[in-house]
Amino acid sequence: MTTQSVSAAPTVMVAAVARTAVRPVDGELAGWNPVVLAGVVGREVLERAGPAPDDLDEVVVGCADPVGAAGADVARAIVLAAGWPVTVGGHVVDRGETSGLAAVQAAAASIRAGQARTVLVIGLGLCSVVPPGAAALNRTYGAPWGGVAERFAEAGGLLPGPRLAERAAEDAGIGRAELDAAAEESRRRRATAGASPAIVAVAARPGDAAARGVYPGDPVAADVVRAWDDSAELPPAFDDDGLLTAATFAPPADGVAAVLLQAVDDQTDPSASQPPAPNAAHTSANTPRSTHATDDHTTPSDTQPPAPNAAHTSANTPRSTHATDDRPPPGAGPAGQLGSTVTSGGAHAPRAALATVAGLGRAAGDPFDPVGNVAVATERALAEAGVELEAIDDLAVVEHDAATVMLVARALDMDGERFNRSGGAVATGNAGAAEELRLIADGLAVPAVAGKRLLLTISAGPTGSAAVVWQMSI
Repeated sequence: MTTQSVSAAPTVMVAAVARTAVRPVDGELAGWNPVVLAGVVGREVLERAGPAPDDLDEVVVGCADPVGAAGADVARAIVLAAGWPVTVGGHVVDRGETSGLAAVQAAAASIRAGQARTVLVIGLGLCSVVPPGAAALNRTYGAPWGGVAERFAEAGGLLPGPRLAERAAEDAGIGRAELDAAAEESRRRRATAGASPAIVAVAARPGDAAARGVYPGDPVAADVVRAWDDSAELPPAFDDDGLLTAATFAPPADGVAAVLLQAVDDQTDPSASQPPAPNAAHTSANTPRSTHATDDHTTPSDTQPPAPNAAHTSANTPRSTHATDDRPPPGAGPAGQLGSTVTSGGAHAPRAALATVAGLGRAAGDPFDPVGNVAVATERALAEAGVELEAIDDLAVVEHDAATVMLVARALDMDGERFNRSGGAVATGNAGAAEELRLIADGLAVPAVAGKRLLLTISAGPTGSAAVVWQMSI
């Protein structure tokens, strides 16, 4: 009898990350079509990492409301509109509040199974175009979740996530003053963190926001942190005697974020996971370049789609966001620069990985649980990574509202002060699946330093929870 050897599953690494700024609904990003803006961000990620579009095996999009402009397999639409090879496939993951992390997990699983080697994951959250709950707005074909309400009618019926979180916080003895303080701390942290290195500036496309002083072409290069004079004076957002207010609830926002995942196996240069030294003479491809937040020389044309009469492309196809970038093409850089090695499978592998996927976990629970059995999802991710929660250096949780984060902390029996050291969505607004990938992009954009090795990203809501452990290189 012949014995076949079973090769180990490849390690999944993060080659590059990028995102837009997070902006309020009807703000600077309101006029962008999700397909076009996702193409701009996706092209930026490929530029930073090195692989050519030909190396892409799949594009996976996380989207909690895949309807309208974000519907009809928006992932495939992004591939075609971006001008990438027509042989690149795409699919959409809709898993409620965890759609972004679920898309990451689906991509990682595909790579581990040997079905792909290079996968681009995109999180969509253009709420100006496709608002949360958009799938329920047009009931021509019937209301979503038919038959669910009847099952839980005797228990009082289901409630949206924020309402559940508010009720659970009250039951847990969390008061409004604590929520107000947590929201203020989130805004303080987000404001002091400054512009993320992951942000790629894009041109403002005002749409119906023109009357609000948004001008087309102005670079959108930083998140906007919401400010409140005295949040204690705000009325409750839902119930008259409720805890959440406009200051402690993360309203819908606009944003797109992307992460490029690639396979690493034994045939890949083991030094591929080592980032370049901070004082390297050349600029790392993961370092933000001229179109980012602090560059005064950004021109609107760098990130705005070309005019309809442009000879080289159609008005709906985004150009490179760095038209004047003089860096060498992917794969042609000096030793130690991204894109200079090739894996055994033939696809380009970045020379410097930002991190590797160490553990994945997801769970679901009682639909009245506002954090979706998050303790189980987190335990599964940590178990796969082989680490304890105390060993995690940075913890990032999607802030649907201040109550949700505090409830996650209690579910994990942790000090909430350890979460979101750079602030969360309560400070800027929640861009849905893009917010989940923002946590990854911002957490991994800065090269690891001594004492900062493991990042845990968590998304949780009544439809379920997801957790991913990332091991950063030192």
